[in-house]
Amino acid sequence: MEYGSRLHRFAAFVIDFVILIVIWGILSGIGIISINVSGDTEEANTASSVIQALVAFGYFFLFTAFLGATLGKMAMGLKVVDADGNRAGLGSVAIRELIGRALGAIITVILGVGIGSAVGAIVGILIVLMILFDERRQGLHDKVAKTFVVKAR
Repeated sequence: MEYGSRLHRFAAFVIDFVILIVIWGILSGIGIISINVSGDTEEANTASSVIQALVAFGYFFLFTAFLGATLGKMAMGLKVVDADGNRAGLGSVAIRELIGRALGAIITVILGVGIGSAVGAIVGILIVLMILFDERRQGLHDKVAKTFVVKAR
């Protein structure tokens, strides 16, 4: 397997994040979530955070589970595979995306905005550091799910 480069993985994430910002902007525009949290109640902030986390998880899970890659990964010529080089199964993708996309939001909801956000940020930093220094470029979410990001052929 030829692992995807760190730069391509980063670029893919940026593309995916921009897509999510557009989706969240639409949801905010129609009143489903509140992106500008100033003045909102903590309950509304929590509800918006949960919805945003569900949308992010859904985006990453659905594209990866059914197409093997998100739009960002496709644009960068990458895909997610299992140890045998096959498309990762639904269970593996669910685990990967829960850890990679939703864990920070879940921790924030459980522990509250202050400590939860800090712990969520630490998880995110750990994922990035692991990708940067792991020879197979696996983040925590990849290691736990036994998945790899490789060049698509």
